[in-house]
Amino acid sequence: MARKRRRRSRKGRNNKNRWVWVGIAILALAAILIIDLKPWHKHHETISDQWPFHDLTKGPYSKDFEGLDLSRHQGKIHWDELVDENPQLQFVYIKATEGSSIVDPFYKRNFDEAKKHDLLVGSYHFLSRRTSMAKQVDNFLSNIDLQAQDLLLLVDIEEDGTRGWSRSIIQKNLAEFIRLVKERTGVSPMIYTNEAYYHLNLYPEFNHYHLFIANYNLPPELGTAKYDIWQSSKRGRVRGIWNYVDINQLREGVTLEDIKQP
Repeated sequence: MARKRRRRSRKGRNNKNRWVWVGIAILALAAILIIDLKPWHKHHETISDQWPFHDLTKGPYSKDFEGLDLSRHQGKIHWDELVDENPQLQFVYIKATEGSSIVDPFYKRNFDEAKKHDLLVGSYHFLSRRTSMAKQVDNFLSNIDLQAQDLLLLVDIEEDGTRGWSRSIIQKNLAEFIRLVKERTGVSPMIYTNEAYYHLNLYPEFNHYHLFIANYNLPPELGTAKYDIWQSSKRGRVRGIWNYVDINQLREGVTLEDIKQP
C-alpha cells in the first residue's frame, strides 16, 4: 500500500509538470502571434479598401495622359492628391454597371468626387453575353444621372464579355444596345474596345461611331476609322491612386468638346 501511494504521488507530480509546460508553450505561442500580427494589422487597416493591391512605391509615375478609367479596382482614391499632383488630368470615365444587375460599388463616390474636383466625367457600361441588351440598358441608365454627364456615355465591349459570340452576333447585339441608348437619351454612346477586337469584330461597320481604343504598344491604326481616345496603358502609376490604372490620351486634333454629351 505504501509503494502504491508513492507511485500515485509521482504520477500526480508528472501530470502537474506536464500541464505547466503546456501552459508555458501556449503563452509563448501567443506572444509570437501578437508580435507578428501587430505590423499586419497596421498594414491591413491602411490598405483594406485597396483590393487588389499592388506595391507602386517604386518606379516612375505616368505623365503622358489626359484621362483615366476608374472602377472598384482602384479602391479608395485620394482625390485631392490625384488632382493636385496631376495637373494634366482633364477627364475620367467611371464604370457604372455591368450586365443586367451589377452596379460598381465605387461608382457614385467616384462620380461625385470627380465632379467636385472639376474634372469632366463620363460613365460606362461593361457589355455581357449573359442577358438581353434591353435589360442591360435598363441597368445602365437607371443607375446614372444622365443630366450630370459631361462626356458621351460609353459601352465597353471586349472578349471577356462576349466570349462565344460570333462576329455577326457581336455586331447585332452591340447595334441593339446603341439603338436603345440613343432611343432613350437622344445620343449614341461611344464604343470602347481594343484594337485587335475592333478589327476582328467591328470594322468597318462601326467606323462612324465615336471610338475609344486600347493599344498598349503604339497608337491605334484603324484603317479608314478614326478613334477619339487612345488607352495607352492598363498599368499606369498615378499619384493619389494605390493601384494600377488605365491611362488615356486624346487623339491629336480631338478636343474634349468633340466628345461632350450634348
